[in-house]
Amino acid sequence: MGIIMKATKANIIRLWFGADTPIRDYQIKMNPALWKACVVVNETFIFPSGAVETGLYRRKDKLAFASTVQQVLLNRVD
Repeated sequence: MGIIMKATKANIIRLWFGADTPIRDYQIKMNPALWKACVVVNETFIFPSGAVETGLYRRKDKLAFASTVQQVLLNRVD
């Protein structure tokens, strides 16, 4: 039985910006649609603060990224 995550902003932030651990790898494996949406958004997303390094992202940057991922998930057609 796997861990299917809801597409909340907190879960998206934890999944995309979290430390690379075996648990995170398992969550990615169990939530491929969510991970794919994150990858798609990351290709073209420009963070509001203009930061280019992961360590410099602000909370509002992460929230904007998560909101965009949620929109992609809502607009996708299977």
